[in-house]
Amino acid sequence: MKVLRYPARSLIGDYLRAASGLVVGGVVLASTPSNTVIVVIFGAVALLFAAFGLRTLQRNITQVALSKQGIACRDFRMRTLFWRDLDRLKLRFYGTRRRSAQDRSNFLQLTLAGAGTSLSFESSIEGFEMIAWRAAKAARENAVSIDPTSAGNLLGIGIDADEDSSPPEGLDAEDQ
Repeated sequence: MKVLRYPARSLIGDYLRAASGLVVGGVVLASTPSNTVIVVIFGAVALLFAAFGLRTLQRNITQVALSKQGIACRDFRMRTLFWRDLDRLKLRFYGTRRRSAQDRSNFLQLTLAGAGTSLSFESSIEGFEMIAWRAAKAARENAVSIDPTSAGNLLGIGIDADEDSSPPEGLDAEDQ
């Protein structure tokens, strides 16, 4: 079993952005007289950055256990998805320009679902390719239809959704 996490260095920028937004919103709210428009606008800005900070904290504490039987994710709660229950796989690309899926200035988001459980992972997590490879293998075994966009994004990281490919480095035989 592999235990994967989001590297702390990949979250530092998000923590700084969240703190900056909270400081700006808080300073404006504290330094201006009560004005409904300003309170609504900068209160919303502060709340938005607070939510972003909580999302970053969630990724910071996330631990993902990957095994041959399934995947478990522990953050503020514990969720488990067995590979035999996988019935949906989506891999979406987010970035300013279409580049290689390996380009870390952009990112991918993998969403897995089945048996009432949904898990989502960003490509900055350690072992993202291992998770995607194992999920694609389970999708083939379960005859899950993968949309063309997700199949293309899988190909972009070296995983063929239609054919069994060799596992990425770092995936033990027991996890395959």
